[in-house]
Amino acid sequence: MRKIIRLITGISLSCMLLFCSCNDYLSIVPDDIPSMEHVFNSHTTTEQFLFTCYSYLPNPADLLATQGMMSSRECWFRPEGWYWLAGDSNGGNFYTWHIARGLQNSNNPYTNYWDGGQGGIPLFNAIRDCNIFLENIDNAVDVEPYEKKRWTAEVKFLKAFYHYYLMRMYGPIPVIRENIPVGALTKEVQVYREPLEDVANYIVSLLDEAYSEKELPASIINEAEELGRITKPIVLSIKAQVLTLMASPLFNGNPTYRNFADKRGILLFPQEYNPDKWRVAAEALKAAINCAENEDNRSLFRFEDPMMQLSPALQQELTIRDAITERWNNEIIWASTKSEDMLQRLSTVPTSATDSWMHVAAVSPTLDVAELFYTDNGLPIQEDKEYLIAYPDIYVTSKATAVDADYIREGFETANLHFHREPRFYASLTFDGGYYFGNGNVKRNIDMKYGTTGGKRGPDRYSITGYFPKKLVNRESVYSSNGWTSHFYTYPYIRLADLYLLYAEVLNEVKATPDEEVYYYIDKVRERAGLKGVEETWNSTVSIHPEYIANKDRMRDIIHRERLIELAFENTPYWDILRWKEGEKRWNGTVRGWNVNGKSTDSFYNVTTIGTTSFSYKDYLTPISLGSLDRNTNLVQNPGW
Repeated sequence: MRKIIRLITGISLSCMLLFCSCNDYLSIVPDDIPSMEHVFNSHTTTEQFLFTCYSYLPNPADLLATQGMMSSRECWFRPEGWYWLAGDSNGGNFYTWHIARGLQNSNNPYTNYWDGGQGGIPLFNAIRDCNIFLENIDNAVDVEPYEKKRWTAEVKFLKAFYHYYLMRMYGPIPVIRENIPVGALTKEVQVYREPLEDVANYIVSLLDEAYSEKELPASIINEAEELGRITKPIVLSIKAQVLTLMASPLFNGNPTYRNFADKRGILLFPQEYNPDKWRVAAEALKAAINCAENEDNRSLFRFEDPMMQLSPALQQELTIRDAITERWNNEIIWASTKSEDMLQRLSTVPTSATDSWMHVAAVSPTLDVAELFYTDNGLPIQEDKEYLIAYPDIYVTSKATAVDADYIREGFETANLHFHREPRFYASLTFDGGYYFGNGNVKRNIDMKYGTTGGKRGPDRYSITGYFPKKLVNRESVYSSNGWTSHFYTYPYIRLADLYLLYAEVLNEVKATPDEEVYYYIDKVRERAGLKGVEETWNSTVSIHPEYIANKDRMRDIIHRERLIELAFENTPYWDILRWKEGEKRWNGTVRGWNVNGKSTDSFYNVTTIGTTSFSYKDYLTPISLGSLDRNTNLVQNPGW
């Protein structure tokens, strides 16, 4: 088993002094200066402090605190019975769910990455520790020059990433180029938020410095010891993300923020739309892709195991699932070393009312997500005339025949919505009548109705919508009535399919009309998903609007949907919808699922409202806590808060 780099949260009493209270905004360097010298007086302690800088990285699989599945409304939460996780029957400390419900607040913000708290990590503390490292690494004892250069590049990247994470959440932020010295005056400590362009430029400059360091590897060679360390493709990928964010509607001349200024009267957002930012982002994405493909040998994952006799449909499903859950597979550019396993516990012989459940059973994909995926023709349901003729009402039921047997149990009656969908639908969702492959490489039938092995069997631990997020479950995890064995995996921050689709999106904005280059990068992802190319699909006889493929605005919608499907449950859709400025359109209304209390087909297949979502213009940016505003009177609150 490959060894993952351990991220140490503290290395000694002296280093623990660096971690001050979450309530101390931009706290200055502690006055225990001699202890800093001890940290850097050996190779071991210096390297441990490097890992301390890594330790602040947010865990993308943390459902409680990382904006993603819950904040994006892809999944919904059923709090009752999960007191150990949620804190109380109203969702307790399930911070991201509260954001989805429109309950974010400025008094004590959920997922507070500014100060720390409510699930958030104090990222200004992270930046401070990165600065301490950079200020001392040149004088470190027993560290080779090439190591100093590589470690410096890594920490410059981390410093840039933490600034980027904050900028993505809060917009304009203070830039902490160096730590505030001991004995600084109050006016020096009470810094201002800097204009967004200046923040982004600083982040990019740090990333450029990190990339230019020749000791930073393009690929990890010593996999047993160094998987998880920063590489050149990671640096270029984050740079491309930063520049794409700056080109996107949220930050590129957004009229909502046009007059937003600090207390000096300095405007904090770009005033006009600049189309050239898309060109700059396109160049950055092309460089990231070239580096990943040519220097790090990244490629789209394909499941291959000649020892397993699998049908083509099942092999296609595992290609899609294992691209996420196969640790350090060749598609992953950057993954979290804070391993995770979303263990689906579907027992064929349950021994109690709560035996058949999922580790994320409280986190249930919504009916909207089930409808999002394409038909097997590679088109949205509402754009596929063949599908609409066969299934004019997707909510009524039909019986599966032998033709459907790859995905649905023959003779089983299930919703029309579950028939003739694309492979990513079947790889991403467990549903009533479908199959689950795993738990010792066994293919099991799933029934999600009340009282069944996959459905609600008691007061807790069940899907509230009638779906499970199969995509996040590692097939090698095993559960039985005697216990379970989790196969942990490295949850991806960035994988190659993400870069391909992001590049297609940016190219579409650069070009006057979509062309073969735009199609090429979408088609690479679609082909791996078992679909025909986007141009061939939309020009086919089953397409209701073939003209969409040549229209820039319509192509934008097609690419957006492609990203939401391919990257479902990977946190990325949340940030995409924000930067596209589509929150109001997508995140206001009801949350729907099936009636999971239904014991029969007729009663189960009733569309049921299980919650409501709320989003307004102020929710595009996270509020700064009132406590921070009180401590630093030079800060201004985000619009609407």
